[in-house]
Amino acid sequence: MKQFIRAAAATIALLAVAAPAVAAVNVRQLNQERRIDAGVRSGKLTRHEAMRLKSEQRLIARQKAHMKARNGGHLTASQKRMIHQRQDAANRHILRLKHNGARG
Repeated sequence: MKQFIRAAAATIALLAVAAPAVAAVNVRQLNQERRIDAGVRSGKLTRHEAMRLKSEQRLIARQKAHMKARNGGHLTASQKRMIHQRQDAANRHILRLKHNGARG
């Protein structure tokens, strides 16, 4: 767990020098992954729920990487908006599953 925290801190530090909009997407994704891990540790998420949520995060990351690859390493404003909308939906999924009464 300490390695994950160190890696997350290093990633956040690197993102501080990246483009602010792209950094916001990356930081948000890291934050949501930490929320999923915390939900498993606290017992609010089952392992199955966590696997589904992490799969959703991986899909968003793959979509973002694919979009960036098509545009020379950058995201357009509409692509950033699309990623944020998907992260909004993922955020709602995390919240709903953490509060559905199932214990892990």
